[in-house]
Amino acid sequence: MERRTLILAAWRLNRTFPVLIGVLLLANIAVFAFISFRVSPALEEMERRYIARQATLRQGRQGEAQSPVAIYRRGQSDLQKFRAMLPEKTDFTALIGEIYALAGAEGLSIERISYAPKEIPEEGLQRYALSFSVHGEYAQIKRFIFAIEQSKRVLAVENIALAGGQPTRPGVDLQLQLVTYFRTGQS
Repeated sequence: MERRTLILAAWRLNRTFPVLIGVLLLANIAVFAFISFRVSPALEEMERRYIARQATLRQGRQGEAQSPVAIYRRGQSDLQKFRAMLPEKTDFTALIGEIYALAGAEGLSIERISYAPKEIPEEGLQRYALSFSVHGEYAQIKRFIFAIEQSKRVLAVENIALAGGQPTRPGVDLQLQLVTYFRTGQS
């Protein structure tokens, strides 16, 4: 009985403290329920996906760690695919015509294209370094370069130089050096 009277006396003296403790107890129970029923399942699902992705990544890395023979074979296969994309050496004039056509489509003209062939006999390829210049408005030059980059041919822009701003000759001068490869029929 004494305990009960002690609780009642505490209640009469300070009702805020027991109510506050009761509210905190209910809030604690609510947070525990929220974590248990909402957060924990979502966290477990995220952890499961994370572990699965780690496993996938590990398998991918193990696949990369192939033997030197497998890497060599894959390289040979890639090289054959690359060679299949290259035209025959006899298609060189068509390439030059395409470059002139791309320039003409943008309203630019090329006076001449200089080229330097270099034989790569061990690969059965011929490398051509092409060099030419065009003059026009910046927007035309930009579209021309984009057209070259979008060409289905294997063309690499090796060097590009822009000059302009001369009062006697408005516009921009573009000096462009390209590299391409052709099959020579050997190998």
